[in-house]
Amino acid sequence: MANETFVKVAYIGLQKQDGSLMLNVPLYVKASELNKSGMTETQEKTISRITEIMIKRYEKQLTDYFLSLKEKSKKEEL
Repeated sequence: MANETFVKVAYIGLQKQDGSLMLNVPLYVKASELNKSGMTETQEKTISRITEIMIKRYEKQLTDYFLSLKEKSKKEEL
């Protein structure tokens, strides 16, 4: 166990009920049989997949956030 290596692959952002940021929690993947990039082929695939999922999630969050700002702005104009 002393020689185990973990690679940080993403952060999961926790939010309070009001939507404000509470905490970012790092997500790690256990690494073994490292190649020249420092990971196994399976880990590289896993990290790529996690990255795709997280990017889509953050894109949706940003889109929702900007839409809510637009709606709020429209309401304030009335």
